Parts: sequence; structure tokens; C-alpha cells
Amino acid sequence: MQIGAKNSEGIISSGVFFHEILTKVITDSGLWKDDRKKTHSFVLSPSVFQISVAAKKELEQLGHAINDCLFGLSHIAVIAYDKVLNYRGAWMLVRQVLSTGVPKIYQELQGMNIKHLPKMLKVDLMVSEDGRFRIAEIDGHNKHGLGYSTLCKQFCQAVSPEVTVFPGVVATLAKEVRTRGYDEVKLFYADQERFYVPEFEVVAQEFARHNINCQVVSEMSATSEFLEKGLFLDLPFLYQRPGLYQTIVPAYKEGKVQFVIPPKPFFGAKGVLALLRNDTNDKHLEALLHSFIKKESLELVRNYIPQTFLVGKHATRSAQVMELVASKPYVLKESISSGMKGVFFSNEKDFMEALKRAEKSSMNWVLQEQVENQPQTFSWIEEQENGEPILKTGDGWYMRVIAQYIGRQLAEVIVTSRRDRAVHGGKDCIQLGTMIK
Repeated sequence: MQIGAKNSEGIISSGVFFHEILTKVITDSGLWKDDRKKTHSFVLSPSVFQISVAAKKELEQLGHAINDCLFGLSHIAVIAYDKVLNYRGAWMLVRQVLSTGVPKIYQELQGMNIKHLPKMLKVDLMVSEDGRFRIAEIDGHNKHGLGYSTLCKQFCQAVSPEVTVFPGVVATLAKEVRTRGYDEVKLFYADQERFYVPEFEVVAQEFARHNINCQVVSEMSATSEFLEKGLFLDLPFLYQRPGLYQTIVPAYKEGKVQFVIPPKPFFGAKGVLALLRNDTNDKHLEALLHSFIKKESLELVRNYIPQTFLVGKHATRSAQVMELVASKPYVLKESISSGMKGVFFSNEKDFMEALKRAEKSSMNWVLQEQVENQPQTFSWIEEQENGEPILKTGDGWYMRVIAQYIGRQLAEVIVTSRRDRAVHGGKDCIQLGTMIK
């Protein structure tokens, strides 16, 4: 949904109107209170992204297939990590990929509890130039984004209260919490996650609207009593007080602690995309995947993932990478990274330096075919020199479509967009809610 006006007076008045509506949402959320706008600002936009009923069904089917793949990978992980079996070959390859970048404390936990799958799953999608959804990332190990998802939904409802929207990720998660027999969820964050506290507060506020108490507690202030029981969103990587693992990990093993996102970091690793694609045609890996994942689900997910290769000492090497990038553009990505950190495009000057680092690693990187992102037309609000907000509309916006699932239910779809092909959240991005039409 694009909103604009033909004359400058109308554009300015529309800018004032929408600026007031959107600013009220931000003010009520508390995201920009005090000096937070300096660090957490983004460009306000009255646009609403449209998802057709057919596209909604497509994303629902994709979510079911991805969950089947994750269940199969969880089963494979339990066997791969079994020290008694200590299987070699494809089992060792899987074990290496699932372990890369993962702290040792999680290694044992990744080999436990086959049925412990992420009940909160994000899938980052691009819309290619031919209009197809393509998977950039499957992230089943990240609680960030819940607050912004909530805001995007509120933006959409404030600008277009009459449209049909998704149920909402926190609202759907609140039902999951109650299904587990809780009326409280614990949002435990590590010291290095302090930047996200304003967003976490938005999450707690939204949970409260659905009669769920959300405790937001930092690594630095957590007590043993807080950690020894209850339902947690996730188990963050602890660097300042790793001794806290001695309380929460045994409690998890004893069943006193549960996680919405289980302590299996491989569910957020980009190397998993390379395993699922198996573009090197490893027949032993292929047999392993088909033994634990439904064929139709694996094939469906593969159709959405761009060609992806593992890169490292025992994987794809520089010579092979250069052959690939000579034919079409690729992107080099760290297997575990956040946003656009650790991402290098093959036509950029820093690509070769990154490739040297990747080649020396133990499969900590992937090389993925670059998807040409279809440019979009969106509206946004820009302040003039006199402080007056003006509404602008233009093309050349590139976007990530983020589908969020709770269990197998498609709970929300939001959009992050920039005037740069390297799309990530930041001060120059717009964030949009979605309507179903």
C-alpha cells in the first residue's frame, strides 16, 4: 500500500498526519524514550507491505517443510554427537558444521532432546527479480526482532486499521506459553546484548497485553533462584558470568527449565543451508538427509535456498570459489553472524581478503549464490530543515521479508528495507508491517 499526494501542500500535510500517527506508536512503546532515538532510530514509513492469500499459503507450506527439516537435523545431531557411536564420514561432516562457532558448553546440549525444536523461528527472505521468495537465512536461535515485529504490526494497524493482518508473533507466543502451563516467561539476556534492552522492554509490554508476565533480566543481575526453574525464551552466550551455566544447564537437563528456543545454536547457523542444499552432491550426506527428512519437505526447502557451499580447510577452497564467482555473483558469509556483519559480495574489493580468512577456518563460512533483490516503491517521512515532516515516495528500496513462525504457525511477516542492496536494520532503514490481501 503506497500513500502519497500530487501537490507539495498535500505531501506536507500528509507527512504531518502520518508522522503524528507513527510517532505516537513509537512514543507509547518507549523505544525512543530519553536519548534512545540517537541509537535506535529508523526512518518512519506509512507504507504497508501486501501479502496475497496465495503468498500467505506459500509461506505456510514453507514453514511446515522447514520444521520437518529442523526435526530431521535435530535427530541427526543427537546421533552425530554420540561419543559412543563416534561415526565418521558424513556424520563427522555434520558434527563439524553444527559445532562451528558454538561454545563448548552447548556441544553436549545440541546432542540432547530430539524433539526440542525452536518454537520461535525466523526466516529471512528476499524477493528475487522474477518475484520469487528466496531464503537468505533460517534462524532458529535468535530472540531479537520480537519488539520490532510488534512495532511493525502496530504501525500497520495505526495507518490502516481496517486491513486484515497476521495474528502477531508475541500474541501467538503467549498462547504457546499458556499451552506449556505457564503465565510467565523469562527473557534472560547476556551483557553483550544490552543494545537490545529497549526492544526487550517493548516485548515485555506486549506480553503484558496478553496477560503473560515477561521478566527481563540481565546476565549481570541474574540470581541462582531466577535461573533454576521456569520457561525462558533462550539461553544466551554468557561471557561475563559463565558460572551461571552451572545453575541453568543442570536445571534444563532435569526438566526444571524449559526454553522456547532450545540451546542448539546450529539452528541459526548458515552452514545448515549448505548441508540441506548439498550442492557438492555428497552421496553419503544425501543418504543421511533422506533418512531423517521427508523427501518432499527437503526438496521444497531446497527450491528456496540459493546455491550454497561450505568454505574452509576441509571444504570448498579458493580455486573452486574463484571458478564459481567467475560465472555469476556470490556472497561470502560467516556461518554464525548477525545482520550484514561477516558478509562480503564477490564484486567488492574486500572479498579476497575475507576469502583468505574463510579458507583457513574449519568450515566457518559459506559461499552463497547472490540473489538479485527486486527493487520496491515505498513511502517514507523526511524532516525538512525547519523540522516540518514531509511525505516522500520513491523506488529503489531493497528489502528483507521476515517470516516469523511460532511452532508451525505463520504468526507474522514484516519487512526491513534500505536504499542499498545490503539490507539490515539501521538508522536509514524503514520497517513495515504487513496486510493480507
